[in-house]
Amino acid sequence: MAQIIKAELIGDPKTMVQRARSFELAREGDVTLAADAAYRARINESPATAVIVAGAVQGAKCNLLVAGNPKLAFARAIQALHAVEYVAAGVSDNLALGEGSLLGKDISIDAHVCIGRNSIVGDRVTLHAGVVIGDDCRVGEDSVIYPNVSIYSGCEIGQRVIVHAGTVIGSDGFSFVPDEDGHQFKLLQLGRVIIEDDCEIGANCAIDRGGFTDTILRRGVKLDNLIQVGHGCEIGEDTVVAALVGFAGGTIVGRGCVFAGQAGTNHHITIGDGATIIGQAGVTKNVRAGSVIAGMGQEYNSWRRSQVLYSKLPELVERLRRVEAAITDRKDKDEE
Repeated sequence: MAQIIKAELIGDPKTMVQRARSFELAREGDVTLAADAAYRARINESPATAVIVAGAVQGAKCNLLVAGNPKLAFARAIQALHAVEYVAAGVSDNLALGEGSLLGKDISIDAHVCIGRNSIVGDRVTLHAGVVIGDDCRVGEDSVIYPNVSIYSGCEIGQRVIVHAGTVIGSDGFSFVPDEDGHQFKLLQLGRVIIEDDCEIGANCAIDRGGFTDTILRRGVKLDNLIQVGHGCEIGEDTVVAALVGFAGGTIVGRGCVFAGQAGTNHHITIGDGATIIGQAGVTKNVRAGSVIAGMGQEYNSWRRSQVLYSKLPELVERLRRVEAAITDRKDKDEE
């Protein structure tokens, strides 16, 4: 285990671990995580056989696995102990398969799946019940598409991609223009959606196709649930996005960015590599690489100072009223 999770063992190398569990639930035979000081202080209360920590803990009675990144080490432990090996389940008899479409080897396709014409599904792909894949689509090897996902025509899904239930990929971008009578005239959306390898998309997301250019999720992007990616957006490699974020059309996001919940962007802006967008922030203009943005597009430290001043507004207003009253009284006395 120490070798797998890249940790140093302090304890008995012959001891066996069988499960990974949280600190509160861990029992004998388990490996658990004590990442912060509160859990490290209680380490001898846990009956866990091994505990992953950031450094040696004085007086610890259990086996310690010391890792530079304890959370990453714990994730690797969970993977090593609990990952289920893929076994192909075969193809349901009621699969609706369009003309010219091809299925790879060792695939798993549940009931009520519909695949359009001239689409390709790669080896070891899993399509759960109710998945709909349109014409001219590609789904790469080892990808998993959960129930009731809809993938519109022309979209491409890379290898080892996970798409959770209810997500829609390739729906039309939101683009209309008023005509002479004030009626909304639709701009046809001619682009596609391309999702590169190792992405994971949460439940009930909507990823719109581009107007002319493609909407692209680069390798390793991770989306939480209930996220809107507008037409023509590009989300950079290894960017992570929490729930209820909305990307307006044409937003370009760099590599390794972090979006907290309920953030949103203005259309056609660029966000540099490694930027962090705080929860409920509204990004209204371009963001430099490495910036931390909060509020209505402010740098985080500037936003914090503004919030302190905002909380003092009632006091400042009252002081201003007293000053104005004093000035008025003085003028009245001078006039007398």
